[in-house]
Amino acid sequence: MTTSAPGAPTPSSPAPGTPAAPAVPAVRGVGLRKTYGRGDAQVHALDGVDVAFARGEFTAIMGASGSGKSTLLHLLAGLDAASAGQVFLGDTELTALGDDALTRLRRQRVGFVFQSFNLLPMFTAEQNILLPLELAGVRATTDVRSWFDRLVDTLGLRQRLTHRPSELSGASSSASRSPARS
Repeated sequence: MTTSAPGAPTPSSPAPGTPAAPAVPAVRGVGLRKTYGRGDAQVHALDGVDVAFARGEFTAIMGASGSGKSTLLHLLAGLDAASAGQVFLGDTELTALGDDALTRLRRQRVGFVFQSFNLLPMFTAEQNILLPLELAGVRATTDVRSWFDRLVDTLGLRQRLTHRPSELSGASSSASRSPARS
């Protein structure tokens, strides 16, 4: 067993006065390329994009229609495969994962708010919110119910839980579609 003097650097901490290593970005793309079509119909949606987003920050991706915003987000979320380059979610390289591992990772760690609602029309708001948890095999424990109650109160959905998507406003539908993976 090895011991250190109080205040001495350990393998997991920098020496005094040394700046801490930068945190691993929440998501990062390196040299991302995405090409659609072939020959004369070929379109380069992304061409060598490098991007990183820090955990806990808010970032807006803006650009003209057709500039590659949605393509970039789909690649970073693991919803589409890059033609070239790498995508990292924390320390995990998405571009190196097989289909099963990528599906598990998306289910457990990725939340995505699409432009279209993608709610299941036959389910209530409550069922749509809880569906990703059920698919991930999360059991309905007291902790899960407590989390759910805090979530719907924060989003102001308490009075809308029994409503189907067609009965929700745009804002309520938006709130119903994303929180189970956050």
